Amino acid sequence: MITIQDVLRRPVFQRALVAAGKESLSRPISWVHVGEIPDIGHYLQGGELVLATGVGLSSKSQRTAYLAGLIDAGAAGLVVELGSYWKAVPKDWVLLANRRDFPIIVFPAPVRFLDLSQDINSLVISRHHRLMDDLESLSLGIRHALLNTEGPDRLVDLLAKSLGFPTAYWPRDSAKPPALSEGFPAGPMPPLPSALAIGARRLNNQVVWQTVTVFSQPTGDLLVACPGETVDEHVYLAMDRTAAALAQDHIRTEGLDRIHRQEDAALLEHLLWDAAPSAASFQRFRTRFALTPKTGYGVVVRAGAGGPLSQMRKNASLHVGHVTHQDRHIWVVAGPRPVVTRLLASPDWDAVPTGSSCFHSDPFSLPRALEEANDAAIVARLTDLSPVAYNEMGVWRWILATPIDQLKTLMVDPELGPILVRADRDKLIETLDALFSYPDSKTRASQVLGIHRQTLYARIKVLSDILGEDLLASPRRLNIHLALKIYRYLQAALRTVEQSD
Repeated sequence: MITIQDVLRRPVFQRALVAAGKESLSRPISWVHVGEIPDIGHYLQGGELVLATGVGLSSKSQRTAYLAGLIDAGAAGLVVELGSYWKAVPKDWVLLANRRDFPIIVFPAPVRFLDLSQDINSLVISRHHRLMDDLESLSLGIRHALLNTEGPDRLVDLLAKSLGFPTAYWPRDSAKPPALSEGFPAGPMPPLPSALAIGARRLNNQVVWQTVTVFSQPTGDLLVACPGETVDEHVYLAMDRTAAALAQDHIRTEGLDRIHRQEDAALLEHLLWDAAPSAASFQRFRTRFALTPKTGYGVVVRAGAGGPLSQMRKNASLHVGHVTHQDRHIWVVAGPRPVVTRLLASPDWDAVPTGSSCFHSDPFSLPRALEEANDAAIVARLTDLSPVAYNEMGVWRWILATPIDQLKTLMVDPELGPILVRADRDKLIETLDALFSYPDSKTRASQVLGIHRQTLYARIKVLSDILGEDLLASPRRLNIHLALKIYRYLQAALRTVEQSD
């Protein structure tokens, strides 16, 4: 970017003086133009340094129209030669130029405008060639980075090196980390307007911003810490090329991720449901999911997608595979034991019934892990306990392994039979639930039931008359509590069958 301050340092401007607009000498110059007509502003595009002698501008109205036209057209400044027509710059010009921060440069003696034009225009052309060379160098670096799949970090570094300003790229996907060049302030992304920046534009006097889009959808924001009010066209052009490269990298990454997910799903379907998967397929599972002596995997079964797993897919330490089977979503999560174990027991699940397996290291245990997760998901669905981890199921493992008719015969009828034949069985079953849930607080149990403490004691008396005085004492209490769990499980299973019919 060539500014008025730059040209004032040129030898041909040694005799020049600044008559007005001294605070605006950083204005960029795009070209040099000679013009003396009052309506010259209609013929300018902005950024021109205009040369004039004052000929044809004898009246104040002509002078005012001329200078106002330059300012409104966005001209860089005005160079006036004194001597031939004017002895001094008109005072009304000085006042207007200072008020509008518009530079007026004065040559106190005649000067060849041809020399000024050739000198400045050659400087502009030379600078343009350097700009094209810099952009070509940036483009070569970008192509190399894309071919070698070096990612956003490398693209941001290339842009920062080309511009000489710190640069950053923030993906719109909050699970992906930002790419920051050296010198860009660490911390959260600066607040951005809700509208997209299609093409680079100044966000404030510190940052230039451009939205990266793919198929008209925003995928991230490119920021350059470029202080000052004026932005060189080099910044805009370089940011535009880098934004296009970031969009290409996004398309490539998303495409590869989609292919990898499809390949993972095909492998998991083969291992989980084919009659006799080969040993080579299990070894392929070990390789694709990066199983080592320090890592392993677990299986999660849900009736729907979502949960923390959708974010865990972005975790670099995890490999996550996903398949659907009938009405179930099945996830296989592999990685370091602490991370996988924490995920399998995560409390951050939504209300969708969720079951998870134990942690496994042997790839040949994958079918067993699916069975564990299925059992846990069944308990979650039938008991409203979610999520359920297989290694914390306790007695539920025995319940699931026992035929339903035997559960009723062995546990429910002997312990709860006298209650289940009564008309008030639902009320008494609810009371048992509350007593076992809050064994040390009759007050809390009565609050959960929505009754007074005296009413609770009356119900306990009825239960004692039916089941015996030892119903809340060990080991009878354990037997009744287990029978109650089985009864709830059988009721839920019956409702599931009725709904399916």
